[in-house]
Amino acid sequence: MTADCHTPAAPPPAAPTGAPLVVLVGRPNAGKSALYNRLTGGDAHVGNFPGITTDVLEGAVALPGGGDARLVDLPGVYSLDAAVDPATDEGVARAFLSRAGADAVALVVQVVDGNRLGLGLRLTRELLARPVALLVVVTQADVVHAEGHEIDREALEGVLGVPVIVVSAKDPGAKPTVLAAVRERLASDDATARPEADWDPDALALDVVSERHDADAKARARRARTERADAWLLHPVLGPIVFVSIMAATFAAVFLVADPASGALGAAIAALAATVGPWLGQGWLRSLVVDGVLGGAGTVLGFMPQIVVLGVAIELLESTGYLARGAFLVDRLLRTAGLGGRSFVPLLMGNACAIPAITATRIVRNPRERLATILVVPLMTCSARIPTYALLVAAFFPRQGSLFRAGVFVGLYFAGVALAVVAAAVLRRTAVRGRGLPMVLEMPAYRAPEPRTLARVVVRSARTFLHDVGRTIVVASVVLWCLLNVPQPGARFAVGASAGEHIEHSVAAAVGRGLEPVTRPLGFDWRINVGLIGSFGARELMVSTLGVIFGLENATEDPSPLAARLRDARAADGRPAYPIATGLALLAFFVVACQCMSTVAVIRRETRGWRWPLFTLAYTYALGWALALLVHRLAVGVGLG
Repeated sequence: MTADCHTPAAPPPAAPTGAPLVVLVGRPNAGKSALYNRLTGGDAHVGNFPGITTDVLEGAVALPGGGDARLVDLPGVYSLDAAVDPATDEGVARAFLSRAGADAVALVVQVVDGNRLGLGLRLTRELLARPVALLVVVTQADVVHAEGHEIDREALEGVLGVPVIVVSAKDPGAKPTVLAAVRERLASDDATARPEADWDPDALALDVVSERHDADAKARARRARTERADAWLLHPVLGPIVFVSIMAATFAAVFLVADPASGALGAAIAALAATVGPWLGQGWLRSLVVDGVLGGAGTVLGFMPQIVVLGVAIELLESTGYLARGAFLVDRLLRTAGLGGRSFVPLLMGNACAIPAITATRIVRNPRERLATILVVPLMTCSARIPTYALLVAAFFPRQGSLFRAGVFVGLYFAGVALAVVAAAVLRRTAVRGRGLPMVLEMPAYRAPEPRTLARVVVRSARTFLHDVGRTIVVASVVLWCLLNVPQPGARFAVGASAGEHIEHSVAAAVGRGLEPVTRPLGFDWRINVGLIGSFGARELMVSTLGVIFGLENATEDPSPLAARLRDARAADGRPAYPIATGLALLAFFVVACQCMSTVAVIRRETRGWRWPLFTLAYTYALGWALALLVHRLAVGVGLG
């Protein structure tokens, strides 16, 4: 199998029949997406990190003097000649250019960071060797000026043999300047005529960049501050400590800010259910609408604030330039598991919730590393597992002290982390094997984030989550409701039957009994199997589902009565139905198994298909079953069965 979670190589565009095709090309961090946003008003992600532009974006622009153009924003490209994995962002861009050809692309606009002119001119030299019309746009003019430098545009244009303009994407005047240059270049008869590129990029950059006589101490002070900050932030000992602290603070802030919003949205859904419920009576229709449809909508809205706040947090880290430095610090450590430094943030977020964590994998440049990260994030111990852990620890270890129980919780957390590392190493050598990319990273300058960009992140994150993930969660909630509430064929309920009796004769119960031959070696009976089915809606529903089966209400708020019922339950032969060995096996299963439909939905969204979500379910369930069997056998062997 090969990784396919990234944007596939763009198909060759059709030859222009009306508006000419103008393609933006440039190295990562050159300001290309910022310029695209300025020209089109689009919402391409603006970041300070290689590989941020993960889609081939297209927008229409009106040219001065009349007429339109199709503007395409390609992912960042370091080189057109060096070997590259075709599945990466760079491979996507190069495939687009090679498949499109000069007949389809009317103009290539190369965006060059004025602060790294020599690096950008290396790509310019490669583009000049291609039979395409070229326009060079040097960006970050404001930063270049603030640093006390000046770019001799005319001298650069004379050497390159193609038009050159110098702008700042933050300046509203950049739009008419660039579009006027585009129109003039499109109208040129000798668009591809240029001298042979026999110049050295670094030497040319030195020749055309000069220091202004009026450069003051502010530019030198800014450079000195950056150097002092990097001396601390990239220190081999203090740097990782600062990075982990910043990530932990970011991680905590995401949920401290999002939880009140999630609570407010949950209260709104509950109020809506309370309003709609009486109109639907007390039958199955009310339960379907309130528990199935509105319950699924509540799950969606409960996760949405986390997704939005996480998007803003990641954007802040990227736009300030810090995230690239953090990735550099942890890259060597994660390489041992086949991952890269960019995978650290999603793995850390996975300890709270897999949904925003999987979304955060978009910062990973290598598609195989990104896919491996997506596949192991469900192994991290998310907060939704805690209620189930608390119930099982209380039920199966009632006589052990709080220190022992705390040790069990810590062990469960570290077990998830250890299994994620091992699984990543195995997956990178099997299901998502492939050549890893070296850490090619330019340390961007520290910059202040743009409020407009942050606002676009909020809108885009909410819209994408609701559209791509929300529908899947609602549908899965309705299906799960049907399993737990629709009676199996031939079942009849007496008038006034309890909720537990309904579940006992439901389709889910039939499935649970059908699974007993598979789960009996683990010590699970049909009740636990039904609890596992219910927990697929959300892991914490394991407690409430078992509470209904055992005739208890509000088991989630106070799990101690349910824990007592589990301890007192007896099998047909009079022995305890759920001995300690069963509890340990169930804990082991929950550490590994992907018991969360929302996680499956977001994996489907990020990988754009059902192949990898189904693979995640298959490998985590198989691994969970094997680990639970091993734990159960060992526990029975030492007399805990």
